[in-house]
Amino acid sequence: MAIYNGGYPANYQNPYQQQMMSPPTIRAEIVQVENEQAAANYPVGTGMSQMMIARDESAIFVKSVSANGAVMDVYVRRPPAPPEPKFVPADYVRKDEIAALIAEAMKKEEHHEPV
Repeated sequence: MAIYNGGYPANYQNPYQQQMMSPPTIRAEIVQVENEQAAANYPVGTGMSQMMIARDESAIFVKSVSANGAVMDVYVRRPPAPPEPKFVPADYVRKDEIAALIAEAMKKEEHHEPV
């Protein structure tokens, strides 16, 4: 018998040597339904969960059934929230407002009024 594996036979699996583990594969079957009522009526076995999507893609439903009854989570599709403004408009002065202030100051200066 040939010895290749650090003093062990070539086909020996060292139980202390760490092996790379691949992440688990998750398989989900998604069923199309007409609406939330159809999702609620969809038969799901005890101890099971079923993911469903509305035909118009407006919502996703996840129905889970346990010995205590059924629970359905509803995820409604909506547009993303608008981004927060990077500045507060009240903290800034518009060009036309600055121009009006300068014009007013120039007018007062022509009349020798205190600014």
